[in-house]
Amino acid sequence: MTTGVLGSGTRTESFADAHDERRLVRWGLPIVVFLASRVVSTLLLLHGAGQQIQLTAANFPFFMARDFPVDPGYLDVITTWDGQYYQYLAQDGYGSSVPGDTQLDSKQLAWAFPPGFPLVIRALVWLTGAPFAVVATVLNVVLGTVAMVLLYGLVRRHADRFAALAVVATTSFFVSAPLFQTAYSESLALLLLVLALRDIDSRTWWRAALWTVLLSLVRIITPPLALVVVVVLWRQRRSTARWSRTDLVGGGVVASLAAGGALFWSVLTRFAEPSASAGGGVAADAASDRTSNLAVLTVRWIQEAHAYWGVGGLVFMTLLVAAVVMMPLTRYGRSLGPAVSTWLWAYPLFLFSVTLIQPGMLRYFLLAPGLLVPLLSPVRRTRRAKWVVLAVLLVLLVLAQRWFVNELLVIDSLEQGFGP
Repeated sequence: MTTGVLGSGTRTESFADAHDERRLVRWGLPIVVFLASRVVSTLLLLHGAGQQIQLTAANFPFFMARDFPVDPGYLDVITTWDGQYYQYLAQDGYGSSVPGDTQLDSKQLAWAFPPGFPLVIRALVWLTGAPFAVVATVLNVVLGTVAMVLLYGLVRRHADRFAALAVVATTSFFVSAPLFQTAYSESLALLLLVLALRDIDSRTWWRAALWTVLLSLVRIITPPLALVVVVVLWRQRRSTARWSRTDLVGGGVVASLAAGGALFWSVLTRFAEPSASAGGGVAADAASDRTSNLAVLTVRWIQEAHAYWGVGGLVFMTLLVAAVVMMPLTRYGRSLGPAVSTWLWAYPLFLFSVTLIQPGMLRYFLLAPGLLVPLLSPVRRTRRAKWVVLAVLLVLLVLAQRWFVNELLVIDSLEQGFGP
């Protein structure tokens, strides 16, 4: 008899190791959940497309890689904001501007975007001949599907079926989850993150090192993985009373790569700079500025909270940060396994330390899979209750998605100065 993650007092059959599940269950459940979420997101994006206005390089202050038609549709909506930078990089690459270009300054900022995602898109566009937007949305749905299957398997190593499915569901239906099918790097980043967490969890260090390096070339979020390595090794020491040389060396390498991943792309831009065209030095500085912000922890969000909302706002933001960081440390959060639970407090703490208060935080939290699952921890004992509460949570998330699409992703005014 043991206490399950829901406090049932018994170790149910569904808590068995993931390898005991049929492949149809291990693969089918997360695939069905994620594809169902794509149907919802597609409907929201199609509805939002009706509010999208025509955008051109002449009338919109944000960077435009191409002009939108008079009546933009789904493929236009999914390529707005940063999607335009990814389209520019996939089609033209870095440093392709020429003197006199009216968007020269904006194009130089493209160096702040790591190359992993646009390079993959560029290769697929070349192979298939399909338009950028089509390749981006299809690829991201495929990558997101694979990521959810792996995420489910990772959580099932430590938790029961409901917990694993709840992680997949709350991630698939998260507020900013429509980005899993837009021209953003979230799906690829999530896949590489889950692969890294999986191999750190199993202490397969050479593969974890590979995924960590690749992730650093997609999104600059690897430093918290160093803490994940430390916690996994510490948990191993408690269970075996000693570390092997392989774990010490391998874990040290992965932790070093993770910590240094914040500067990896910045260093590479310095080598690429001589081959860049006009404005290369400024372009490389754009990437350097972004990564240097990740290297120096700040608390500017505290100052901004006070400036925007006064003492009340500062207290609210402090409590919010505390809640987000502490939830993974609850028994339910810890039940998801050392790798996932550590990431769920280390990554938000990293974000709060280096990111200003902005709507984009909702996008960044998309790479904290299972962040909301500890909210289900008070639900105990009855099987029906936990599914009802999860269903209610998913309905609330869908309503939040509608707000996210209509207010942040879709551009219905030329004065709209913020996006996802």
